[in-house]
Amino acid sequence: MRTIYFIRHCESIKTGSDRGRGLTDAGQEQAQELVAFFKEIPIDAIYSSPMQRAMDSVRPLAEQRGLRIYEAAFQERRFQETDERLSPERLEELLERSFQNDDYAQSCGESNQIARNRALVAIDQLLKTHPHHRVVVATHGLVLALVLEHYTERPANEWLGAMGSPAIHQLTFDAGGKTSHEQLV
Repeated sequence: MRTIYFIRHCESIKTGSDRGRGLTDAGQEQAQELVAFFKEIPIDAIYSSPMQRAMDSVRPLAEQRGLRIYEAAFQERRFQETDERLSPERLEELLERSFQNDDYAQSCGESNQIARNRALVAIDQLLKTHPHHRVVVATHGLVLALVLEHYTERPANEWLGAMGSPAIHQLTFDAGGKTSHEQLV
């Protein structure tokens, strides 16, 4: 039995580069609350998107456990060539088009299909690297929604629309290849 706890990052700053945005004061408090949440749960490894807000979300947990944070390909979907944050209106427009067409992408951007496949390859690697372990992965709302869609068959747009920040979802993989899901937060 292998378990991955996916954490959508804590509340993040809304300005600056998409890659370098950290957490708000409330988000930093939420990151501390994750330490308490996982207090009784064994963790063997911690992985994160390379984006700052995801790393910052699990840093207190890693420090408390004495674990290193490994980078993995769970970064947010790249919508455009630049690292500028999209306006909420533009993001909503792109998401709507993407949920209507899984292969839709702007020039130099990723489609939902590409982002999902990137995450699924990373999950396969985690399962091979940690065959009997409990792993924490810090990621982003859309990528997590795409992963959950794959394993639960509930549409990604429904997952994303109902997802808070942070959110914690547990995927458990049994030896027979069956996957179960539980929303924890």
